[in-house]
Amino acid sequence: MYGRDVLLLLVSRISRSAAAGVLAVVVGLYYLNDLHLSLLAIGILFGAGAFVTPVLSLVLGVFSDRIGRKKVLLLTLFFLPAAILILLLTTSFPLLLLSSALGGFGIAGGLIGGGVGATAAPMQTALLSEKVKPEERTKVFSIFTMLSSYAGAGGALLSHISNYRELFMISLAISSLSALVVIPVKEDFKPRERVEVSKGGDEEVIRKFTVTGVLNGVSQGLIVPFIPIIFAKEYGLTQSTIGEVISLGGVMSATLMLATPWLASRMGFVKLIIVTRSASAVMVLLFPFLGNTLLASLDYLLFTPLRVVSLPAQQALMMNLVGEGRRATATGANQAGRLLPSAASTTLSGFLLNALSVALPFEISCVATLANSVLYYKFFRNIDRMASGNVTIVE
Repeated sequence: MYGRDVLLLLVSRISRSAAAGVLAVVVGLYYLNDLHLSLLAIGILFGAGAFVTPVLSLVLGVFSDRIGRKKVLLLTLFFLPAAILILLLTTSFPLLLLSSALGGFGIAGGLIGGGVGATAAPMQTALLSEKVKPEERTKVFSIFTMLSSYAGAGGALLSHISNYRELFMISLAISSLSALVVIPVKEDFKPRERVEVSKGGDEEVIRKFTVTGVLNGVSQGLIVPFIPIIFAKEYGLTQSTIGEVISLGGVMSATLMLATPWLASRMGFVKLIIVTRSASAVMVLLFPFLGNTLLASLDYLLFTPLRVVSLPAQQALMMNLVGEGRRATATGANQAGRLLPSAASTTLSGFLLNALSVALPFEISCVATLANSVLYYKFFRNIDRMASGNVTIVE
């Protein structure tokens, strides 16, 4: 229906997400159990990936809008295999920092939608938007995010394998496939005159999405990279059980995204994001206080899907508001706005968890998520229906 190139991009996304599913569960546990690093040291490693990823996303996104998305996408897709090779070959802390920087380990989002390796996202989103009609984008982004989340959930199940080296080898093979399948994709991008649909033009739209990304990054960076470690240290779950819980969270998130186009058309993007993210914020707040493994697992399985269900509509809204010549730039700026603060909050969270309180990062995350919802209402309430391809501005 959408052509060979869309299918190849989907295969690439699925492959990368499967590798991300493995890594989202085991990298932190590998640091903790095999290398015996402190939570502070793990926070520094996660922070390195979280700092470098948004900078690369922004720089490469702008660069790809000038020379073409495919070339830069291929380059970034090979970052993750390189990062895994470092994990396989050395335990040197400086090289582990480089590995985290290349692989984006610890970035907010975890395995949902293939969070690891997010430097590829601006080019992939822009390239995909080039091949899909505006009114179809929420649907296509939902399908991509849904299937890649299923793949991530499947990857998480591989954590039943106890040998970290075997897991890294599997991730290396799968992530390499993600890059190779993009080679035949054709790029037709040429700068085109855009139809002005937002009062402030592209720069104003990019600014708004970047600002909203800041609080989203803070809220996720505080907790997401440490979820497997919290399950292990505070709730006593084994690595295989953690993998099962995180996998199920991915499956539930992916399944709920089937309803994203319908929810966006019925509720509007702003109401959808406020309702779902506010509910997830409350559940995040409860997570460290539940004192029971079953309740904590159920809480995680609820707040994870609610946190991400609006993502395809948000991507579609951004692509519909921004002209084709700035789409990778817009996605890269949004990534930077989200991931740079998440890097700082991830590093801070390692300190808070290690020295102060397990609950404090979750409390701050709740407040940041609620504030993020308020910003979405302020910025986008008058263009609420553009996620479904409707370019009418509501006054």
